[in-house]
Amino acid sequence: MQLDGKLISSGVYTTLKPRITKLINNGIVPKIIVILIGDNEESKIYVNMKSKKCQELGIICDIILKEDTIPQQNIIKLINEKNTDSSVHGIMIQLPLPPHLNTDEILNTISPNKDVDGLTESSLGSLAKGTPLFSPCTPLGCIYLLRKYNINCKGKHVVVIGSSNLVGLPLSMMLIHHGATVTICNINTLNTKDHTVKADIVISCCGVPNLVKKDWIKENSILLDVGITKVNGKIIGDIDFDDVKDKCSYITPVPGGIGPMTIAMLVKQIVESSEMTLLNNL
Repeated sequence: MQLDGKLISSGVYTTLKPRITKLINNGIVPKIIVILIGDNEESKIYVNMKSKKCQELGIICDIILKEDTIPQQNIIKLINEKNTDSSVHGIMIQLPLPPHLNTDEILNTISPNKDVDGLTESSLGSLAKGTPLFSPCTPLGCIYLLRKYNINCKGKHVVVIGSSNLVGLPLSMMLIHHGATVTICNINTLNTKDHTVKADIVISCCGVPNLVKKDWIKENSILLDVGITKVNGKIIGDIDFDDVKDKCSYITPVPGGIGPMTIAMLVKQIVESSEMTLLNNL
């Protein structure tokens, strides 16, 4: 059975619409600033998808484009200006950044109250404690999708392939807080297959096309494919969908699985940040 990210994300937007209407009626228009540096085509596509969904829902998405030669201090100055702008409820840096820029330093300039992408050290530290204000959107989308399909992680053995700060590491922390037993594999893991064949749930976020085959999984396992790679103009996931589909019980498609959930969680957290502003104004 497919875990339909498009369907579930649509349900998220349905629940958010009246909340957005209430905010606007109280004089608060949800607003996010997205800073896009350079001309990475994939980054442009992702930003435009986020902007389109925000506009559909009545959320202001202000995209700020900067040349890839911009000095780091200029970006930090810009972020600090938006940190103090009360009309802005979320600030997001589209990654990856050009190599001359320090990603961690730039991300950590964002106020925790506006870190709707959940990537600052403050947000990740709170996540480790199990008390996040905002969480990284892709891992949050994975957890939300599992919950909507009544898939309980408690007591399950979950193998996460990939240990990045963007997905693998925060996702592993979330799974632990939900009672899962988690194994994290990465490029240094010897024979990842030895781990995945024992897993109840396999989540791959390493960006290696069609890495996971049917001999990598056990019968009726649950598979989440976070990887996206373009091969000959076609988007390919980390999991060989056609090879594994008859052996697993649940699987996310690529595209149409985790991607839509990531955008939905970003929008959800923009609304939550806006609601905190409303609460503070009462």
